Amino acid sequence: MPDIDLKNIQPNRLNPRLQFSKAGLDDLAASIRQYGILEPILVRPTNEHYEVVVGERRYRAAQQAGLDAVPVIVKEYTDDEVMEINLVENIQREDLSAVEKAKLCSELRSRFPEKYPSWDGLARRIGVEPPTVRTWMRTLGLPDELQEKIAPRETQRVPEGKLDYRTALEIHQRIKEPERQMEVAEQLAQQPLSREVREEVIRRAAEEPRTPTAPRQEVEQIVQDVSREVRPTMVFNHRHYRTVLDGSKTQATRRRPDPDIQQGTIVRAAVNHFADLEIMGIERKRLGEYNEADARREGGYSLAEFQDYWRRVNGEWNPDEMVYLIRFRVARVR
Repeated sequence: MPDIDLKNIQPNRLNPRLQFSKAGLDDLAASIRQYGILEPILVRPTNEHYEVVVGERRYRAAQQAGLDAVPVIVKEYTDDEVMEINLVENIQREDLSAVEKAKLCSELRSRFPEKYPSWDGLARRIGVEPPTVRTWMRTLGLPDELQEKIAPRETQRVPEGKLDYRTALEIHQRIKEPERQMEVAEQLAQQPLSREVREEVIRRAAEEPRTPTAPRQEVEQIVQDVSREVRPTMVFNHRHYRTVLDGSKTQATRRRPDPDIQQGTIVRAAVNHFADLEIMGIERKRLGEYNEADARREGGYSLAEFQDYWRRVNGEWNPDEMVYLIRFRVARVR
């Protein structure tokens, strides 16, 4: 694995990432100064230099750290292979927004129509469900201001000041006036809100009449009103519907629970809303501290069965991961 002078490496002109976090680059540069580059950068040869294929952040952070040379893996790639590699790599590991993914998908199809004749074919090629790709593409129809509000990753906790792309699409679909769209987007991006609250705010903001004698309610007030009215929701899969109702499931483990879920509150249990639950207590612990009693409260599992269930849903069982155990009882069946 050779080291190549940084001055002989060029950035990836086909990289779909539009922005790099300065704080993230600063942290990575500090790590590189202390430990060096732990994973080589994938490059391809050009006429006179090399071009980054995968590892753009490491390349930029190495420059920032003042390195003269970096370890690389050199391979030949065509433009479409580079674009495809970047899309797949970023979908799986990086933090592209839905807008950035949509732009790269659009470029793949426009540059290489024979290889990517349809959105469904492109989706299968990159390992994503076709409806997901089609939804990404809808974000390109949003106004630029609304596109910029979309968070760079689909996570349960969206960064402050950002929206998940499905909420942005809902705002654009339901609210026709651009100014009102941005008022709603700004308010919904200011604080974490449940999906139910967001949907109700958008519905009311869209339907609120505007007349000379009845001016529209401020969006901030709509958010306050809806937040007071709507109960937080705990979502369960169909397998747990019966075990919640028969009392064998009295605990649910969540990585990031709704901040409105507190001891003593009544929350909605939903596959569809099938029950109201009273929260009996919330405990934070490591997955490695789970015991058989915890597993039974999850719906009658053994510890080994619950670990298997967790892996199917969340991908891994990390004993050091901190989670929240939310204990409850059924207050009312809907």
